[in-house]
Amino acid sequence: MRKFSFSMAWLLLWLALTAGIAAQEIPWKLGHEPGAYALANGLSVILQKDDAAAITSVQLLMRGGDRDDPPGLSGLAYLTARLSLEIPDQSKLQQLMDFGSSFSLAVGGDYTLLTVRSLSRHLDATLAIISAILVQPLFSDMRIAAVKELMLHLQKREMDDPTSLMRLTLARTFFANSAYGAARFGNETSLAEIGKKDIQAFFRSHYVAGNMTAVVISDLDADIIKPILARHLGVIPAGPRLPFTPVGLRQLQGQRLTLERQAAQAHVSLSVLLPEATADHFLMAALLETWLGKGIGSRLWSLRSRGDLAYGLNAELKPNREAMLLSVYLQTDNRRSPQALTELMQLIQTVHDTGSSEAELAAAKAYARADFWRENETREHRAATLAFLEGSGLSYHLAGDFSERLEKISLEEFNRALRAWLAPERWFILLIGQAAE
Repeated sequence: MRKFSFSMAWLLLWLALTAGIAAQEIPWKLGHEPGAYALANGLSVILQKDDAAAITSVQLLMRGGDRDDPPGLSGLAYLTARLSLEIPDQSKLQQLMDFGSSFSLAVGGDYTLLTVRSLSRHLDATLAIISAILVQPLFSDMRIAAVKELMLHLQKREMDDPTSLMRLTLARTFFANSAYGAARFGNETSLAEIGKKDIQAFFRSHYVAGNMTAVVISDLDADIIKPILARHLGVIPAGPRLPFTPVGLRQLQGQRLTLERQAAQAHVSLSVLLPEATADHFLMAALLETWLGKGIGSRLWSLRSRGDLAYGLNAELKPNREAMLLSVYLQTDNRRSPQALTELMQLIQTVHDTGSSEAELAAAKAYARADFWRENETREHRAATLAFLEGSGLSYHLAGDFSERLEKISLEEFNRALRAWLAPERWFILLIGQAAE
């Protein structure tokens, strides 16, 4: 009996030790675990197998967004990106349509993302068309003028929408350079200054293999898809990854800005700069965003029950690499904007003073996890998430252990970050609406 107990004790000890080792090695939880490798030209590839459908999603990440616009040339990153994917020949567009393929472009602060969607059986032909355009884009005067005209229209549309205007104003206010949406589409002066040589120089320095990463999710086996990627993405010119250059930040604690706008609605917002986007900081910021303003149990939700005070409210995190930006905002009638601001500031004060309970934190974690899984269910969104993590200076590995790392955030850690990052005196007030009579 004693021998049996001794053996069992060692068995239990061994199981405990191996369980501890396994707990440290968190398994990938977002589909099959991707593999990473590099093409001969230096372009990094992150490849994930997904057998759910015979479709391939390619997200081609270029490290360079509006934060890379030179002084006086705001809008250059967006203009270059649009021109680099202008299809020069209608027959090529028709071919893509016949294949059922499509592509789209998104220019952010830290990176630019080209998304290619294709039936897997047409991936080879689709990438042949896209890569040929990308390697030798046509920067003609006529095309440049047409995209500049489009950008002037996008500027106007940005000014007309109150939420877009809020984001634009916050970027212009917090960041010293034309970064993170401050002037993504440029302005009349900068667009007039940008010439063909500026576009060519930006393209030659940024659109090189070492500065790019392809995130590919497909049902195709590796021995089939790797030669396709090498054949078409391998033609991108070799070149180094560009160094990360800091963006100037303005400290605006306790300051206030009012923008007069003739409209029945007022837009009331509070915003605060958070630390740079490391993995730990990003997870904490995402959890704070959820806890503050996502779902019925969030702290902002209580303002919905205050009569007709707010008919649109949200918490929004901008995970900029240099410094993340968290905003809480609501829409209300112009006449009620002073009350709305008071209520919002009181809520922030209460949040700081009381912190979170275990139950609130558990609910926020559950919501954040469910939202993350739902958002990344489709391969295109999942590929975009992996690309975002790479483009923000993090790692695609963070997507695979998002839930486990989120769960490890303790109540003490959460409340400590909450009180340090969301202190009432740190918030910047922005009011958009009609002047009070």
